[in-house]
Amino acid sequence: MKRKLRKMFLGLLAVVLTTSYVSAQFTFGPRAGFNFTNMRNEINGTKPPKEFRGKSKSGFQIGAVADYALSTGMSIQSGLLFAQQGYKVGSGYSGPKTIVNLNYLQIPINVQFKFPLGGIDLFVQTGPYLGFGINGKYKYWNENGKRMSNEDIEKRFGEIPKVSFGSEWGKNDLKSFDVGIGFGAGLQFGNIQAGLGYNMGVRNLYVQPPHKYGADALLKNNGLALTITYLFGI
Repeated sequence: MKRKLRKMFLGLLAVVLTTSYVSAQFTFGPRAGFNFTNMRNEINGTKPPKEFRGKSKSGFQIGAVADYALSTGMSIQSGLLFAQQGYKVGSGYSGPKTIVNLNYLQIPINVQFKFPLGGIDLFVQTGPYLGFGINGKYKYWNENGKRMSNEDIEKRFGEIPKVSFGSEWGKNDLKSFDVGIGFGAGLQFGNIQAGLGYNMGVRNLYVQPPHKYGADALLKNNGLALTITYLFGI
């Protein structure tokens, strides 16, 4: 009986110590930020003409992250984010242009290294990310640089175009699943992390035709992100 009680006590002690350790190492919190994104676009290994080449557009991201410290200066950080991607094509403010807004759910998985700088920490991080396309929308400006209404768009195209995610040629614009590599750095002030990151897509999102007939297209996401993260539990 004493042996059983001793085992139960040691077991409970181990659970309490482990829970305390995990609590001390685990932090989580909200993240918000701005994205500046584009898409790498090539046809048969060649970039399109300048007027049809993608340019960066702005968007935002919001979500939650969790950070698990492996040691004093190293942690694994992941999360779930709603992130706007996409690009724009056109001549700027005075002429026609098109903005393609792409909405994704993203899961970043980063290894983060921290270096104390006397009251604040410098951190650098890298790791893969997974993206899942939700929906998308086109915005158009006419030759006078004026935003086109839905009525004008419908007159020109016969419908209001929307981005479709999937893998069916002729029906879907982009593949649903994205994957890439992220790099970043920033500063941590107590519970707050301010970061600058770059995501480089490695998966070709172009939906290939069932039988190739000439064009070998390439579309990959990429972009910068400025983020603020608040971590509870520090």
